[in-house]
Amino acid sequence: MKRELLFVLPSPFRDEFRIQGFRFGSGQKSIAIVGAMRGDELQQQFVCSQLVSTLHDLEERGHIAVGHEILVIPSANPFAANIGKRFWAMDNTDINRMFPGYSLGETTQRIAAALFEHLQGFRFGVQMSSYYLSGDYIPHVRMMRTGYENTELAQGFGLPYTLLRTPRPFDTTTLNYNWQIWETQAFSVCAGEPGHIDPDSARDIVSATLRFMALHGIIHCRTHPGYYSEVLDEESLITVKA
Repeated sequence: MKRELLFVLPSPFRDEFRIQGFRFGSGQKSIAIVGAMRGDELQQQFVCSQLVSTLHDLEERGHIAVGHEILVIPSANPFAANIGKRFWAMDNTDINRMFPGYSLGETTQRIAAALFEHLQGFRFGVQMSSYYLSGDYIPHVRMMRTGYENTELAQGFGLPYTLLRTPRPFDTTTLNYNWQIWETQAFSVCAGEPGHIDPDSARDIVSATLRFMALHGIIHCRTHPGYYSEVLDEESLITVKA
């Protein structure tokens, strides 16, 4: 395991802003996993911490396939997390609405640009996402209909269902959308509501991610087969109000 500083931004009033990544194996860029993009995504950062621990153990035992590289970025917004805000503390902008970024632009645009530079070129991309509404969520995979999506690959996570949706105009500046445009098979794995850690669902998502990697020969380990994932179209869902 290699722990790397992917981006550093000096601050005049506090410690430097840092984005750290954990790299496993070497060779082909096989899969990149991104955790908390927002300050209240505690579950997403927790899931990535469990993945880092498990992958470190697998690497020690020689179970990461030769010629494959894995990158895990647990948090892309530690400043907001430190003060309990969802978005960038200074101007309330969302890093996940700034991709592919602009290295000479506003702060969040520069963060997105630096992050995307490290994330380009991977065969698979997994973002541990959250939903802005509170509630109980069954762990599932979300995909945008961009013309590059592959629902059969999404079913490899073995989660109960895969939700396919048509992107809206503001979705074109998200990490998931840009990953797909730059020829990475991208998946958003819904990992629970913001502001809470749910160990049970985190365990399911870690297992699903390891299952996906084992299915594609990135790691060598035995995993539970999971669910037969059903593909649902968001437009077919009905909101039932109390």
